[in-house]
Amino acid sequence: MEDDLVLNLTTDNAGPGSPRTINVKKGGKWTDRLKAKRVAKRKAKHPPTVQDDERVPPPKKRSRLVAHDGDEPERERGTAPPRPTQIISSLFTYNPKVDQPEPTRRPRAVGKPSNAPLDSSTFEGLGLDPLLVQHLATKMGIAKPTSIQRAALPVLLPERDPSGEPSRDVFIQSQTGSGKTFSFLLPIVQDLLPLSSLSYIDRSIGTLAVIIAPTRELASQISEVLDALLKLRLRPVNNTGEDSNAPRLTRWLVSGLLIGGSTRAHEKARLRKGLPILVATPGRLLDHLQKTSSFNIGKCRWLVLDEADRLMELGFEDTIRGIIQGLDSRRKLTIQAVDEGKSAEVGGWDWERQRRTILCSATIREDVQKLAGTALKNPIVIKAFEYNNSHALSKQDVITSKSTASSSTNLTPPSQLSQKYVTVPLKLRLVALISLLRSILSQSRGGTTKIIVFLSCTDSVDFHWNLLGSASMGGESAESDESSSSDDEGDRKTKPNEGRIAVASPLLPSTSIYRLHGSMPQPTRLASIKGFSTKSKDQKSQGSAILLCTSVASRGLDLPFVKAVIQYDLPTEGGATEYVHRVGRTARAGKGGEAWCFVAPSEKAWVEWVEGKMGTTAEGGGDEEKSKIQLESVAVDAVLKKGFGGKGTEYEERATEVQLAFERWVLKGKNAELARKAFTSHMRAYATHPSDEKHIFHVRHLHIGHLAKSFALREAPGAITSHPSHLVKNKSVSKGKDKKSKSAASTRVLKGVREKDWSEEHDKDAESRMREAVRAQGRLSKKKGVLMSYGGMNEFQIASGDTLEKLTQGKI
Repeated sequence: MEDDLVLNLTTDNAGPGSPRTINVKKGGKWTDRLKAKRVAKRKAKHPPTVQDDERVPPPKKRSRLVAHDGDEPERERGTAPPRPTQIISSLFTYNPKVDQPEPTRRPRAVGKPSNAPLDSSTFEGLGLDPLLVQHLATKMGIAKPTSIQRAALPVLLPERDPSGEPSRDVFIQSQTGSGKTFSFLLPIVQDLLPLSSLSYIDRSIGTLAVIIAPTRELASQISEVLDALLKLRLRPVNNTGEDSNAPRLTRWLVSGLLIGGSTRAHEKARLRKGLPILVATPGRLLDHLQKTSSFNIGKCRWLVLDEADRLMELGFEDTIRGIIQGLDSRRKLTIQAVDEGKSAEVGGWDWERQRRTILCSATIREDVQKLAGTALKNPIVIKAFEYNNSHALSKQDVITSKSTASSSTNLTPPSQLSQKYVTVPLKLRLVALISLLRSILSQSRGGTTKIIVFLSCTDSVDFHWNLLGSASMGGESAESDESSSSDDEGDRKTKPNEGRIAVASPLLPSTSIYRLHGSMPQPTRLASIKGFSTKSKDQKSQGSAILLCTSVASRGLDLPFVKAVIQYDLPTEGGATEYVHRVGRTARAGKGGEAWCFVAPSEKAWVEWVEGKMGTTAEGGGDEEKSKIQLESVAVDAVLKKGFGGKGTEYEERATEVQLAFERWVLKGKNAELARKAFTSHMRAYATHPSDEKHIFHVRHLHIGHLAKSFALREAPGAITSHPSHLVKNKSVSKGKDKKSKSAASTRVLKGVREKDWSEEHDKDAESRMREAVRAQGRLSKKKGVLMSYGGMNEFQIASGDTLEKLTQGKI
């Protein structure tokens, strides 16, 4: 204060809550003062929370880098260590919150690739349902598809139509034994299997699939395969039933068999309950379509005509046409009833889906093409072909044009089949057959060997079956007892075979012999097929079996483990086609087999003829590697020596002993009648060869006596007079003799007889007794010492023969 200096100093000692003084700028423009005032008010309303002395200091400046010429810049000495030039963010910080999904019980299945090539070497690759694939592999022992299945399944499976077009009818052409049955059974079952998830579907829905077979045996076999296929597990193995999302399938698919043999009332009762899949023969099916009103078949989705060539041979063309018309009319009536509300059918049925027809045949002949034109609509032809392991299917590979398929009429047997023929003299046929059977059975070495022997007629089958089952080799004294043998002994020899399914022969040890032909009762036929196909329970080990049959067993029957087929009598109808069907009973599904033919010396031209009919077989992949099918010739002496054994010509003596044993059996009881009947039936069958084969097969070329020897007959047919009506030739000869004797007698009467001849041929005492009897009757007059008749009657024309006989005997 000494210098009169006054200082106005203010200190901000007030706390944070005390009001601050607002310094307002004085002087200057009024607008600046107004802005300053507003800023001061704004600061007064929002005071800072941090004091001035506690404020965060600003970041330090970066150290300056000193760069030298040609060198990297260096930091100044005495500065802090460098910090990273980039800021790296953490992966798990400052992330938005995401809701976690709830855990599921099972992972979601990933769909199959839609653009991947098809694996045609497995059923999975062909699009078959996993349940069916599992059942085929575990229960039926089928792991991979055959060539025809690889070609047909992509077209027939509803989900794998290669063109995406509506379902078309299919013509399947393939070799016998290639697996055609599964080619149409698997698509049918897979198509109907999804309906099992619907609660309102059961067997009362009616028949949805019909399979027609030409013979009862083939229909029964298809039904057995279908029954085994329908026993599949309806739930995957790894599925324990806890998954509620998986569909639950019900077991409603039931198969039925209509082949006759049972009462129509029993069959109608089964049809009334419902048979979703039906296997039938044509005649029986048409009968129920026309007469059974409870036959619910209006919703039929599938129609299969198996062995179409055989259907045409048996004359079922009109029957098939009637079946197709019946199915169409039943469908129209059912749809009409549904539209009018008069039907009790389940709702939601797809009535727009048309019936699909499959026709299977090994050949495409003219009559088969005619049937295809009647039964199929817009068809495609599927043929089996060779594949490489890495070959992928395409539509061009599977589907061939109808013109191309129809042009290939040659039928080839399986390439792995060994085909042989033996030129056998007629009198050696029977012993050569026994020798060949023995040699084939000896190769089995205790295993299972099954052989099929084809004969010409049913009587021949019955004769050979009884002969092998009854004849014995221990009958050295049989010849001495031939005259004393009675019919009772013969009946005792033949009665043990009556009612039996199989017989055994001492010449063929550990072997059961069965028979099969169309004249047998249906239960016996089915029992024979079942016994031949399955293992015998009476034997500890699997025994061998032989089936004697006619051509009824040449089509469609899948008889397992058949090692050899012997055509003891060459086919009379069908030619090369029938031959290929017969040999097709062996070498099935890629397995090996043997085919033997017995050819007479006059029939040697048949071998070259049938080789030309069968065409060629492919040994490799190219056309240049195709070779002509040839039958291997085997000498009859080699067959006899291998079957009967022995050193040198000892086999001839053993064959003779076998022949004599058979002949002794024929001479006993009623066996001769059985042999004669078989011989005459064989002759009739031999005469039925078509005209284009008459230059090979003609009765005039046969030695009748030698042929009779093959039926164990010791006498030529001309000397057999017990039953001349069975022999056509002898009957004509006997008729000729009778005509000659009658003509001679009539000539003698007309010309008169001499006194010498009359006295030699007539008894004078009889004449005198006759005259006395006539006189006693008083009907004649006497003229010139000679009795003369009156009224234009002869002297011996009296009342009746009985009266005349009584008169001559003096009883009147």
